[in-house]
Amino acid sequence: MNLVNLLRRTAVKKAYLFAALLLGAMLSAAPLSTPDVTGKWSGTLQMDGQNEAKPAYSIFHQDGNRLSGTVGPDETEQDEFDGGKVEGDKLTFDVPQGDNGEGTLHVEMRVQGDQMTGRATWSGPPPHTGSGTISLKRVVEK
Repeated sequence: MNLVNLLRRTAVKKAYLFAALLLGAMLSAAPLSTPDVTGKWSGTLQMDGQNEAKPAYSIFHQDGNRLSGTVGPDETEQDEFDGGKVEGDKLTFDVPQGDNGEGTLHVEMRVQGDQMTGRATWSGPPPHTGSGTISLKRVVEK
């Protein structure tokens, strides 16, 4: 093998290595980006064991990885929460339930662009227990 061919092969190998490293860096950084969920979100809550979905409406305020806001069936009937977290594409928060905070609504969601889906679990004195699936889409302000 002559020197010219050796140099060409080395250059090609370096180019492939650089492209692979660049692609790996881009793919590994993608899950680390945190979406901004600030705003209004509307959708449905499908309770386990029930046929009919109920309306769901959330208003989120995000500051870095901290999440606060309100949730409820519509924009006027809302329960407030604070201390939620956004980690990558996952958000979690707890909403106190009941007049004396005797129950909790725990929510875990995955964000995909302008949509999010996840689970909600109620814990509290019966009949305020259960779980369901939540699907929300970002409300586009007109």
